[in-house]
Amino acid sequence: MGTQVKVERFTSATAAQVKSAGFDFVRFGVWVNAMQTAAYQKRIGAAFAAAQEADLPVLVTVRSTIALVPPSSNESDRNAQLRDVAKQLTSVVRSLVSAYGNNVLAIELWNEPDLATYWPTGNSDTTFPIYMQAVCAGLKPIHRSVPVVGFGFARAPARGSQSDKLLESIRASSAHCIDAVSYHAYGMSELQIQHASKYIRSRYCLPALITEWGISSRGKEGLTGQAAHINSFLMGRESLNTPLISIYEWQDSVNGKNARERNFGLLDALGTRKPAFGAALTALHSQ
Repeated sequence: MGTQVKVERFTSATAAQVKSAGFDFVRFGVWVNAMQTAAYQKRIGAAFAAAQEADLPVLVTVRSTIALVPPSSNESDRNAQLRDVAKQLTSVVRSLVSAYGNNVLAIELWNEPDLATYWPTGNSDTTFPIYMQAVCAGLKPIHRSVPVVGFGFARAPARGSQSDKLLESIRASSAHCIDAVSYHAYGMSELQIQHASKYIRSRYCLPALITEWGISSRGKEGLTGQAAHINSFLMGRESLNTPLISIYEWQDSVNGKNARERNFGLLDALGTRKPAFGAALTALHSQ
């Protein structure tokens, strides 16, 4: 059981709080396009240092926040550019593993590529497989030492879904690239999560991981509703057939696009504990 944190405010004190709450790891993102600046590299280094100080391994989600290639009507040129830019991601992963490998729980490739918002590189049906096949080829040496999971889908793969289509499109590569399929389980019931795990295992021979699950305190049930759902989910985690789960998220954000998205935290934006924190604490220390 882990929780998502933001690198820009993840300190040693925060890491100690996360650890004492009962979480086993933290998840945070590293943006390939931002790693070109020394300031961002320093921020990532500080986040890893804080996690290591608290003995918290890191699930690192690596992706770009900008389009990988410009629009092009020439398919061969676009595909060549995608293969070339894949080297940037593999280079970042190699540098992370080299610098922080002892504290890397796993590398997660991308985040919600089944949504256009997080795959701003044209039609994912055609661009995703070209890019990820090149990424997988470049990560073969890394794969021997650090687990690699993919691809943080917004929806659990199910027959005919977009996430299922993307997995199928790189099936030959993924068998030598990823050790597990990761997805986000917002709003899913226990039975739906169990079915997703069974489907992924039977179709792809890989375990299913939940790298985001959470509930906002700005929904119709408010703070008490968030706490109740957090407690119920964590208390039932043993029945989910899911070996790794990351809660979204540790602390409310200040830059979400709406009130709902800004209030998924166990703590509020100022660091004050919400009822959800107490619910998580009780559940995590009960088993």
